[in-house]
Amino acid sequence: MSRMITTVLLALILTLILPGNSRAAVARGDMDVESYVLEYTLSLDGEYVFQNSLAGSATIRFRNIGSTNIDTVPLLLNRLMRYERVTDGHGRELGIDDRLLELENYPYYQANAANVSLAEPLEAGATTELHIRFGGRLTGYADAGMLYTRENLDPAFTILRGEVLPWPRIAGPDWLEVRKDWSDTYEWRAGFDVPATHVVANGEPVQVETHGDRKIYRYHSTRPDTLLAFPIAPYKELVVNSNRILYLQGSETGARRLAEKMTQAIKLFEKWFGPNKYVQGLALIEIPEGFGSQASFPTIIQTADAFDSTAHMDQLYHELSHLWNVETYDPQSPRLEEGLATFLQGLVNVELGGSPGLEEFMQGILGRQKSTYERHPEYREIAIADFGREGVTDLSYRVGALFYYDLFQALGEERFIDLLSGYYNAFKETGGDFNTLRNYYLQHLDGNAAQLVEGWLAGTAYVDRIMNG
Repeated sequence: MSRMITTVLLALILTLILPGNSRAAVARGDMDVESYVLEYTLSLDGEYVFQNSLAGSATIRFRNIGSTNIDTVPLLLNRLMRYERVTDGHGRELGIDDRLLELENYPYYQANAANVSLAEPLEAGATTELHIRFGGRLTGYADAGMLYTRENLDPAFTILRGEVLPWPRIAGPDWLEVRKDWSDTYEWRAGFDVPATHVVANGEPVQVETHGDRKIYRYHSTRPDTLLAFPIAPYKELVVNSNRILYLQGSETGARRLAEKMTQAIKLFEKWFGPNKYVQGLALIEIPEGFGSQASFPTIIQTADAFDSTAHMDQLYHELSHLWNVETYDPQSPRLEEGLATFLQGLVNVELGGSPGLEEFMQGILGRQKSTYERHPEYREIAIADFGREGVTDLSYRVGALFYYDLFQALGEERFIDLLSGYYNAFKETGGDFNTLRNYYLQHLDGNAAQLVEGWLAGTAYVDRIMNG
């Protein structure tokens, strides 16, 4: 009896581990998305947001890049949305097992998680398609701590963006898998059927079709990228130097002011770091305050306060500076580039005649970071290199800015800009990781400046520097 049990167990283990045998796919990394086609129809006619709904279809083409066959594909969708039907490239209807789950590694973030059973196992190296019909309502995740995601289907303003899962994603119920999907690159096309009074805004090329009281906006990617964000509102448009500013009712004066400062800032960045092919054809899109500014070039999404007041103009400089970032390929990046962008927004603001002064700006950041460490003393034990692995990349905005301010003071503006420019131009084509950046700085600095870099970027000695600052 014991020998029989041993034999059965051995056979089961071999079935699970030997290449060529089917298994349920649980890791997003086994599937490489090659293309994504999205079609959306939005009802935005209701007076109240709960009266509005959306219907969509997605065609996801992906390849099995793992070493074993796949028979189940995991999907995620917004918690208020549902899967209606899934078929494969041959039109065969596929089984869906879905439920509302809290994602691992993100407490309280819930999503409609599904496992889709393929009609036949997808062999290693093979490619297939999923055709997914879905619909329902839309909600953000402010209640889970992602405070800027205030998404709903509001006729005054609606935004569709990847972090709230408004379209199906191939990913298991784990926040780390969702984040990995953001850095994926593939060809995409997206069509949005909306009321004719509304504009679907994005920086990529668009074709617009009018059908009575409806319009269809058809976008396509000009280079491999990921679906990120599409604001929808009754936008007006201003075109300056081939760049488009899309603004909300009452913001025309602010749009013209932003267009002027945008041109000045681009010239300054090009003087510092050299030309950038993406500075033509940008779309700067206004969104209401509190929804969170973002940049995924050629699209810049900018909150209304930058349109309303010159006091918040520096937020635009933050987003523009990302055009001169080296692409990072850390699996869980500490996002130090956000700290650089925060420092540069203060520096550019001063260079272009804005206020406050750089020292006052950085003192405000220092004070806020000290308060953060007082509320969360456990953060003092985390090295900058580990911000991504520990899920605290929000710290990078302030801690990184303080690092760059310290380096700026040690080097002076000219040597500081030369260092940043040298790194950008050396790695803008190939990309780099955290160690690439640190090693470059150390190779091009000596003495106190090199010690300063080591003190900030190796270990946690930088925390004392902040708390004693």
